[in-house]
Amino acid sequence: MQILSVTLKNFKTHRDRHFSFQPGTNAICGENGAGKTSILEAIAWVMFNHRGAYKVEDLIRNGAGSAQAIVMFVSDRDGRTYEIQRCTTKGYTVYDPQLDVKLDYKSIEAEILPWIRQQLGVAPGTDLARLFANTIGVPQGTFTVDFLQPPKDRKAVFDSILKVEEYQQVQKDSRQLEKYAEDQVAKLADEIVRHETDLAEWDSLTDRQQTVITEIVQSEAALQQLEGDLAKLQAVKEQFAAQAEQVQQTAQQVQQLTTQLDSKQQAIGLLRQAVQQAEQAVELCTANRASHDAYLKADQTLKQLDQHLKQKQILLRQKEQQQQALLDRHKELTRLQIQLESLEKAETEIQQLQPAIAQQAQLEQAQIALTNQLNHLQINKTEHKNGTKQLQKLQGEAVRLQQEIDRIQTVAAQIKHIPDLEQKRDRLQEQLSRVEAAKQFEAELRQLVSEGEAKRDRHQLQSDEAIRILREVQRSVPLLATVSVKSALEAVQAGVDLNTDLLQALWRILADLSEQVSVPKLQQQFQQIKTQLQGFYQFQAEVAALEAKQEQQCQIQQELAQLHSRLDQLKDEIETEPDRLKQREQLSDLLKSLNSPRERAQLLQQQIEKQEEFKTQYVKLYHEYQLLQQQIQELDRQLAPFAAIEDQIEQQKSLQRNHQNGYLTVLQQQQTAERLPQLQSELIQTIAHLQQLESSRSRVQAEYDRLLQHYDPQQGQQIETQYATLRSQADRISGALPQQRKLLAELEHQLSNLKAIAEQRDRAQLALKEKQKVLKFITTARKIYKQAAPRITERYVQSISKEADRLFRELLNRQNVALEWTNEYEIIVQEGAHTRRFVNLSGGEQMCAALAVRLALLRVLADIDVAFFDEPTTNMDKPRRESLAEAIAGIKSFRQLFVISHDDTFEKVTENVIFVEREA
Repeated sequence: MQILSVTLKNFKTHRDRHFSFQPGTNAICGENGAGKTSILEAIAWVMFNHRGAYKVEDLIRNGAGSAQAIVMFVSDRDGRTYEIQRCTTKGYTVYDPQLDVKLDYKSIEAEILPWIRQQLGVAPGTDLARLFANTIGVPQGTFTVDFLQPPKDRKAVFDSILKVEEYQQVQKDSRQLEKYAEDQVAKLADEIVRHETDLAEWDSLTDRQQTVITEIVQSEAALQQLEGDLAKLQAVKEQFAAQAEQVQQTAQQVQQLTTQLDSKQQAIGLLRQAVQQAEQAVELCTANRASHDAYLKADQTLKQLDQHLKQKQILLRQKEQQQQALLDRHKELTRLQIQLESLEKAETEIQQLQPAIAQQAQLEQAQIALTNQLNHLQINKTEHKNGTKQLQKLQGEAVRLQQEIDRIQTVAAQIKHIPDLEQKRDRLQEQLSRVEAAKQFEAELRQLVSEGEAKRDRHQLQSDEAIRILREVQRSVPLLATVSVKSALEAVQAGVDLNTDLLQALWRILADLSEQVSVPKLQQQFQQIKTQLQGFYQFQAEVAALEAKQEQQCQIQQELAQLHSRLDQLKDEIETEPDRLKQREQLSDLLKSLNSPRERAQLLQQQIEKQEEFKTQYVKLYHEYQLLQQQIQELDRQLAPFAAIEDQIEQQKSLQRNHQNGYLTVLQQQQTAERLPQLQSELIQTIAHLQQLESSRSRVQAEYDRLLQHYDPQQGQQIETQYATLRSQADRISGALPQQRKLLAELEHQLSNLKAIAEQRDRAQLALKEKQKVLKFITTARKIYKQAAPRITERYVQSISKEADRLFRELLNRQNVALEWTNEYEIIVQEGAHTRRFVNLSGGEQMCAALAVRLALLRVLADIDVAFFDEPTTNMDKPRRESLAEAIAGIKSFRQLFVISHDDTFEKVTENVIFVEREA
């Protein structure tokens, strides 16, 4: 894959920017805070669905509503160019620029991420975010962290990258599937046993079914014989029942007619009493009719008089309202008359107030001038107070600044020690970085010295023996006492002395090395020098600011002089305040003595201006007053006809009381008297109906006597008894048949169920064999997954280690080194005959080793030839930075590398440099 460009719109610190990339190493450079890392974060967000610890709103530039990133790349799958857009609000959009179409992908998890995995060439289901965070784009400052962790923590990190936990998780998760399969097998076995238990009743139920069928056939034959006998008896029984029914109906008719005759006789007696009462009521109504009519006539007259009384009350209320309005108008006329009289005097009073008004204006002008002067004095007092505080503050600042200048001048001589301390710090830092190598060298030298001492001791013995022999030869053969023998003795002794001196020198070197490899002591010295340097750096910064502080001191002195002059001027002005306050008080007393003549004149003038208005109101009110008087006279004229209305009402009420008894008597008896014709008619009709009932009863009684002569109740009872006996037998048989049929149906149902159970048993036996096969397969698969994890991990580690070894030599440009990545995920570097663990490597070697392993992980696991490095040279000195930059630029196995750097290290090794400047 090759990334061609990225476009950022309101993404973090970028407003609207476009960056293009080339094959090989792309160096992204710029000052801190310019947004270099944001470029890689945008690529990670779009291509790998990774945004780290950021929330979505953290990606949006301040003040914007949404953020958008667009990545254009060349696919590894088909070699074509695609463009992916991602927005915080609209989501993903995928374009094919060559066809100028938008791909119909919407769901991130189901469609877009699987498509991106295909274009990257990684396995389906790969967690792209984890792949980026752990391998492709390791965050700044964490490139070597994973390799420095304890074995347990390393295993957690790299097991995840190698997907070892997936095999373990599958093996663990499949336990539930295996358990489910075991449960299914056990469940089917139990089901088969249960079916066998249920089928044990098959034979007994079949025998019982045949017995019940025979009993049902016999019961149905007997029931058919009884039904024929019952049909014959039923005909005879119905004949006797019809005869008994006829006798009973005739007896009931006789009884009903007798009851009706008694009722009619009672009704005739009641009707005769009612006719007599109605005749008496007619007589009473005739006697009191005159009083009744007189009462009604008086009532009608009273209703008319009530209407007249209501009209009178309405007129009286209107008169009362008009009188009240007349009184109000009279009061208002009186008030207006008084105001008009007072206005006639107002003009004279205004002329008299003119001298006092002029004096009032002069006094007020003088008072305003004094008030302005006093307000200005208040401002001066506030300014004097604030100036005094500012003076004290400046004086304190001047004293503090002088003390600071004196202190800086005192410590200025100490900063000359900084270069010496920096050299000591760098030397100690180098010693600490080489401490592991020094330890190894010390061990090897100590072993060498030990072996040399042993050889020296053997050589000493041999030399002593040789010297002894030579001296004996020299004594025994004087002729040999020549210069050559003497030279040989001196040479042998010189060799012994040389070995001794060499070993002593080596012991002194070991002593120095022991001192050098004392890590606590070196760290203590390094920390002490670092602390001293921090203090001197602070002194250096303070000395650099000395000139500015001296300029600030001069400026403060000038401000103090100006402030003193201004405060003296303000003090002189403030001292005049008592005299001016006294003058203002005198003016105020004079104004009070005048009693506001201008305001009084203005009030009088306003009243004079309203004189015409008052006159108009007076005329209008006087007209209304006369009109109200006329309306009251008209109401008195309308009230005159109703003067005696109350006496007339009382006369009619007295007339009603005199005729009230006769009126009430007619009301009580009138309804009864009106019913007399109806009661007489009902009495005649009831007597005629009584005669008809007597004739009908005689006829029905004769028919009843005739029927009794041909009716025999005992014979009917015998037939009923015989019928009931046969009916009981038939009912017993028919009642038992449903139970027998029900029992037969239950037996058939049970046999049908057993047949179904037998079929279920057969199916369960077949299913049991299939489930047993599935269980065996799952158990075998779990065993394979359990054994596969360590084997596949070992193969992965071997392949990665081999690729990392090649890349490590390529990064260092040295062929005499080798790198091994062990099964415990530890990096071992071998150089010549010596091996070193990752923790013992220098910072540059650690970065190269970690870089080689991570790039190998990419090539082996994902076959991705693109990688991102964020500040890989952090905390490195210049030579190491340049060395690592040349090593990264020299990698030929990757199509594209992205490196973020805040300095110009990578600018020297690649032409693909992207400069990022901070936006305003």
